[in-house]
Amino acid sequence: MRPVLIAALAAAGLAAGPVLRWLVVRLSVPSGEPWRRSCPGCGDPLPPARRTAAFAPRPQTALTAPGRRTALTAPGRLRALPVLPPGGRCRACRARLGPPALTVEVTAAVVLGLLAARIHPGLVLAAMCWLALCTIPLAYIDAATWRLPDLLTGPAFAGTAALLVAAAAAGGHWSALGRAVLGGAAFAAFCLVLLLISPSGMGAGDVKLAASLGTALAWLGWGALAAGALAGFVLGAGYGAALLVARRASRATQLPFGPFLIAGTFLVLLIAGL
Repeated sequence: MRPVLIAALAAAGLAAGPVLRWLVVRLSVPSGEPWRRSCPGCGDPLPPARRTAAFAPRPQTALTAPGRRTALTAPGRLRALPVLPPGGRCRACRARLGPPALTVEVTAAVVLGLLAARIHPGLVLAAMCWLALCTIPLAYIDAATWRLPDLLTGPAFAGTAALLVAAAAAGGHWSALGRAVLGGAAFAAFCLVLLLISPSGMGAGDVKLAASLGTALAWLGWGALAAGALAGFVLGAGYGAALLVARRASRATQLPFGPFLIAGTFLVLLIAGL
């Protein structure tokens, strides 16, 4: 049964990839600006949402005179799907839109598949998968624009917390839930202190992100929370050191911290498992 679940969640991650890519492209804009609606290279409008054929309006007929029928158009149900060119490039100027082709999609497939292999209680697995689907686009957005939009950090915390509450209710794991709540608050408070000490090294979005990451880690235990936080800082420091050695950065260079917090969290989640 487990291999089937792994394959199913990996396929689900791959299927969700285009939506996550759409979010990355649309939200990778400077703080305070509206969603991106056109190619940053040539200004060509990004493809809008489309109707799927199965939900297109269906023609109907009505009797308007003896023996005569008039075609009418019924509104029907619509399904709006975000659509971007499959190659990840603008159709007009061929400029790349967002990350390289298939990177977001493959990342989602691999992470969800690995979570299915390591996290066993169903509702806890659902919580971790929801967190992954929210934080994967956040990592790409932060790497591109140094911002973590509330549009994703809010649902990341709310969905993860709600699913863990359901897991606690289903399995009686109230102590784990209490630890998760305290852990999320503690990690967010720790990042807030770092923000107040050094605003150039951490942003408000990192503090909000830490609440959901800390909640997920602390569900596994205090050791997992400490390890996940430490892993994020170590990964960030290691990347910065590598850039210094390669002379691609200086000591004054600032780096987005969100991707490292996210990577450290899921590294520990996958190693610890349940």
